[in-house]
Formats: sequence, C-alpha cells, structure tokens
Amino acid sequence: MIRYLFRPSQQRIIQESVSPSPPTAMASSSEEEAVQSLLSQIDAIEKSSWTNNKKQNECVITPQMRRARRHVQTSHCYSSQWKLCPSNYYSLTLEERKVILGANNTSQLCKACLFENKNYKPTDTSTTSVADRTNSQYYLVVVQYVESIDMKKLQSELRGLRPNGPKRLDPNYFSDMRLAPEDVSEKLTGYGHNGVSPFGMLDSTIPIIVCKSIVENVRPKFIWMGGGDKDWKLGMAVSEFVSAVNAIVLDVSEPRTLLEVGGTNCNTVA
Repeated sequence: MIRYLFRPSQQRIIQESVSPSPPTAMASSSEEEAVQSLLSQIDAIEKSSWTNNKKQNECVITPQMRRARRHVQTSHCYSSQWKLCPSNYYSLTLEERKVILGANNTSQLCKACLFENKNYKPTDTSTTSVADRTNSQYYLVVVQYVESIDMKKLQSELRGLRPNGPKRLDPNYFSDMRLAPEDVSEKLTGYGHNGVSPFGMLDSTIPIIVCKSIVENVRPKFIWMGGGDKDWKLGMAVSEFVSAVNAIVLDVSEPRTLLEVGGTNCNTVA
C-alpha cells in the first residue's frame, strides 16, 4: 500500500511506503511510473500557475521564487503579476524591457539595492525586541532604473527618521552608506544578482525604502521589480507593494541623464 501526501506549499509529493510485504517487480515498476506521472502533472500545474508563456515547460521554479511568491500571496497582493523574461533581458535597452513586461513606460521598471551603513552601532535592545528601523545596519532601497540614488539625500532622510532631540543620530552617522557586496546581499536577501526581490527576504528585519518618486510620479501606479530569479520579474500596484512590505517612503533619488539611463545595476549612484 502506498500513501501519497501532497504539501501545497512545497508543491511536491511525499511518498511514504507502508507496505507490509515486498511488492513484485512488476507492481513496483507500475507504482513508480504512476508516481512519476503524477509528479509531472503537478510540475506542469505549478508552471502554468506562474506563466502561460509558450516556453513555460523550459522554466525552472526555484525555492527562492516560491519563497517570494508565498510572501506576495500571504500579503494579499491581488494585483501581482509574474513575467518570465528572455535570458538576454539585461543586455536590452529599457525601452525593449518595457515592451517585454508590457509596461506603459520605463519609469515603471525598478530594482532593489542593498545598502550597508559602515558607521553602524547597534541600538540598545534591552528594552525592546523590535528591530529599530531608524538605525539598521542594512537597508533595501527600491529605485527606478530611470533614477539613481542620491547619497546625500539618503544620509539626510535616514537621519530624519528620528525626531529632533537627544535621540537623533549624529550628522555623520549615515555618511558612509555603501552598496553591500553581492555575497552579503545574497546571504541576507536569499537572492542572487539581478534577482533580488523585496518579498521573501531571508532577513525579514531589513527595512525597505521606496523612493518617493515611485509613489508620487509613476503613472500608471504599477511597477516591476525582481521576482527572486534573474529571469523573472514581479509586477504590482504601488500601493499594495508599499503596504505589503511596510516600506519607508523617502526622497532619496534623482533623475538620471539620458546617457546614464542605460545602466542596469545598482552601482551607479548620484
């Protein structure tokens, strides 16, 4: 007797053998074929839930993607969309990427960059177990590709998270904000290069900053960002995104020049 247990969160079959006696070789072979057939059907169903792309059979759904999607679903982001992109996506212009995503304009295309405060000193946590968003060693900043991070603005806005008074941090406290190395970013977010998603990060205590220009200027109010893998993008309404990740909205970016707009990574800052 074979009992199959289906766990939706992992979308896989767990086979438990509870047979009181060894099956015949023929029976065993038939059972194995049945298991493989069922696994193939489940795999096809999972892939179809991600995309109706003609190449869906070629796509691989990774644990990282499942983690991001689980966070999106539990956050009730009903506007969310997932898009499988071609492998040469990052060699394309923003205009070409816009077409692939079905976006109205390039201002809807965003990326997530992990920054580290090299001057960080831990907050006294003896009175609270809640992470201090006004004094974090790391911040994940979501910015449009058509804009770049202004480091002076970032420094000022982070310091401004605390009101004037004795608890406000030193003027130079955030003066050494740097992009976190890729290995550190992957360790903390759980996502590799060009696949960083604000959803499902391994370190869920990292505060997420959304550039004010996204909230105020993007039309229609729908953005695209990393989906947990370099070939997948996640789109959703700006309001749902800000609410789902409890984002801090700060004025920390400036428009890029026409020559700068072609940049594809987080390394260009104002």
